[in-house]
Amino acid sequence: MMSAPVYQDGVLAHARGGERERLRLLEELSDPTTITIFERLGVAAGWRCVEAGAGAGSIAHWLSARCPDGRVTATDLDVAFLSERPTPANMTVARHDVMRDDFPAGSQNLVHARALLSHIPDPEHVLDRMAGWLVPGGWIVLEDPTYLPAAASPYPKFAELLEACQQLLARTQGTDHTWARRIPAAMARSGLTDVGMTVRVAVCGTDETEDAFWRQCFTQATPALIDTGLMTAEQIAAAVAHLDDPAFTDTAWVMVSCWGRRPS
Repeated sequence: MMSAPVYQDGVLAHARGGERERLRLLEELSDPTTITIFERLGVAAGWRCVEAGAGAGSIAHWLSARCPDGRVTATDLDVAFLSERPTPANMTVARHDVMRDDFPAGSQNLVHARALLSHIPDPEHVLDRMAGWLVPGGWIVLEDPTYLPAAASPYPKFAELLEACQQLLARTQGTDHTWARRIPAAMARSGLTDVGMTVRVAVCGTDETEDAFWRQCFTQATPALIDTGLMTAEQIAAAVAHLDDPAFTDTAWVMVSCWGRRPS
C-alpha cells in the first residue's frame, strides 16, 4: 500500500534546494495583501497571534512589531528558516503540527495561515480546531492558492507545465487546490461570522518578482516532474522559455485570502 504524502518529503520541503528563496519571493508577492487585511481587521498592540506554517517568518515579524504588548507564536514543522533572524522578545518560535498540536481554547486574537491548509488532509477539521483557539471576537485569516484552468491558456506548452505541477503537488504533497474556494463556506460551517474574501491574481510575464517566483517553482519541481514521468526535460524547458519572451503574459493561479470572526 502506498503511504500518504508527507509534506517534509515533498518538493516544497524546507530541506529542498531553493525553498528558502521560493518562500522569500512568495512573501514579497503576498505580504502586501495579508497586511492590508490585518490592518482592516484592526490588529492591535495587545493581541495574541498565531502564525501557523510561518515559513521564513516575514508575517510573524510584522505581527510582532504591530503587537508590542501582545504575543506572537510562529510555528512550523521545520523552524530552521525562522531561526535565521533574531527572535523579538514578544515572539515564540515553536515546532508545531496543526494536524495534531493545539493551543489553549480561547487564547488567541488572531490565527493566520498562508499556503498551509491546502497541503494537509482534512483542512476543514483543522479550521474547526483553529476556531477553538480564538477569543470571542478573534479572527482567523486563511490564504491558499487555487490554479486557474490550465486548458484555458493560449500557450499549450505553458499550460502543460502548470497542469503537471498541479498533479505533482497532489501526488507528492497531498495538495488540494480546490480547498481555497471552499474556505468561506468552511468558515461559516465552523461558526465564524463576518466572513470575507479577496483574491490576488498571479500574472506571469509582466512582473519581475512574479516571474522569479515561477522560475523557482519550476526549477524545484523539475527533477520530480521527470522522475514521475509527468514531463520530459525538453517539455519543461520549452514551457519555461515563455518567461523569456517579452510578448508573453498569462495567469497561473489566484491567491485566495479569507477571514472570519468568532462571535463575541
